[in-house]
Amino acid sequence: MIEQHYGELQLPLSLHRHLEKLLSGYTIPIQATCLVINYRALDYYQTKQGIHPVEIQLKKSGDQWLVVFIASFSFINTHHKSVDVELYFHLINHWCYQPDAGGRCDLLHPAVIDLFHTWVTAFLRHIQYQQFDDISLTVLR
Repeated sequence: MIEQHYGELQLPLSLHRHLEKLLSGYTIPIQATCLVINYRALDYYQTKQGIHPVEIQLKKSGDQWLVVFIASFSFINTHHKSVDVELYFHLINHWCYQPDAGGRCDLLHPAVIDLFHTWVTAFLRHIQYQQFDDISLTVLR
C-alpha cells in the first residue's frame, strides 16, 4: 500500500508499519490522489514548547502511495504567531531543507540519512507514548 523505497533511502520499517496501520483505519476514496497526515500536540500552540507539529504528504502512484515529504514545524521564536518549517525531508526528489543549516541539501548524503533516521526514531517515540493529541488525515484530491 505504501512504498518503502525511495532510491537509496528506505523508510524505516517501524514508520512504514505505522503509516500502513494509520491508513487502514480510514476509508479513502478510490479517486483520491493526494493525502496529508497531520500530527499535533495541541499544547504546543499555546505554550510554544514541547512536541512540534508534523505533516506527511502522500501521493498515489498506480496502486501504491508514495511519501512525498515529511515536515516538522516550529515557532521561529516566542513572538511569532504561526509555525514555520524547521525540517523538511522530500523523499521523492531526495532533498532535505533545514533553514538553520543553510537551506537545502542532498537527502542521500550519509549525514542527512543519519539525521532522517534519528528524527524518525524520535517521531515514532512521540507516537508510541501518545504525545500527539490530534492525528488527522485529509484527502486533498
